[in-house]
Amino acid sequence: MKILVSSIIDLKNSVHNSRLHQFLKYLSRDHDISVLSVNDCWKARWDRTAENYNQSFKDLFENIDLFYLTDRQVSPVVQEALSVATVGGTLDKIGISDYDVHFNYNGMVSGYAVGRSTHSRGIPTVYDIADDLPEMVRTSPQIPSFMRSTCGWVGKAILNWSIRTSERVTITTESLCQTYDIPCEKWELLPNGVDIELFSPRPCGHIKEKYGLEDSFVVGHVGVLREWLDLEPLFIAIRELASKSNVKLLIVGGGAGYDKTVEMARDLGIQEHTVFTGTVPYSQVPEYISCMNVGVIPFKQDNVSNNSLPLKLFEYMACGIPVISTHVDAIEKGFGQTVRFVSDVNEYVQGIMELYQDPKLCSRLGAEGSRIVADEYQWAAIAKKLDRILIKAGC
Repeated sequence: MKILVSSIIDLKNSVHNSRLHQFLKYLSRDHDISVLSVNDCWKARWDRTAENYNQSFKDLFENIDLFYLTDRQVSPVVQEALSVATVGGTLDKIGISDYDVHFNYNGMVSGYAVGRSTHSRGIPTVYDIADDLPEMVRTSPQIPSFMRSTCGWVGKAILNWSIRTSERVTITTESLCQTYDIPCEKWELLPNGVDIELFSPRPCGHIKEKYGLEDSFVVGHVGVLREWLDLEPLFIAIRELASKSNVKLLIVGGGAGYDKTVEMARDLGIQEHTVFTGTVPYSQVPEYISCMNVGVIPFKQDNVSNNSLPLKLFEYMACGIPVISTHVDAIEKGFGQTVRFVSDVNEYVQGIMELYQDPKLCSRLGAEGSRIVADEYQWAAIAKKLDRILIKAGC
């Protein structure tokens, strides 16, 4: 089967998106895949380690055809905005009529533009919604503040059209179904997951030695540093804990917010208790997680986070470490007995100290999380379900 994928994510320049990487890794084994995406040259500028990060997916790029909306060095926001007018020429070059199904991955304007063309030719679309897209538009720092409300409204209208015209809609959380009133007969739950062959407890002594973490209780965060994180309460908690224990903070990841995050750590007086690694190759992330005694998910309390199911949750669990998270609806509903939840500085202090003082509790929560992801959240099984959905839609 020939699958045309439209994506707002630039697979080569993105260092944080594993959902589409994982889907395509499995789908490309049995299907002919072409991907049309924005050219996120801006992201490549502020994180020049993307090429190293994606070495684990080198084979993927040999098994798919990747096309960009443009080769020009312009903002991805501009590329998205102009895609309705420009995407037709690209689709003609690709040979749109040859495809059996269109997979719209978490798309907005460009996904809509491709979907409109495939819909007019009778090619069915499967629409994958992994995030609260209109809300992300309303809070995006890449969009001028005076335009965000209008862009969010336009984004919602586009999303509603894409839902209405798609054969099937896959969602990461049921809350997205409720937020956008997706008909019950149209949607299927397709959560995020993890590759347990890659993510598992690993020897990490060399990393602890490199960063001086040998005798520390390590609180860690993995992921791109972006606007949906609320790190200040965690940092203040670390400052309080470091004064009476050997707790240290390990921040693994880069991104547009890296410099501001380092500056915040310095301003709050925790720089000597915090290690910033920057972006590391994806294949090495399990080793860094294995250095941690607890993994944190410090999301802001807003609609973007409440409609999310972060990948880092499954990566922490697969590596057998306990998790502390701010209140995220999907995490609370699915993992409320395994994850510890916090709302403020005091609760961070209490939650970290509880695990610091009780190694048996750490081990039990880590083992429970590892069992859950092995039983229910492996990418191989999730991608197989998507495969069946695409085949059924394309028949």
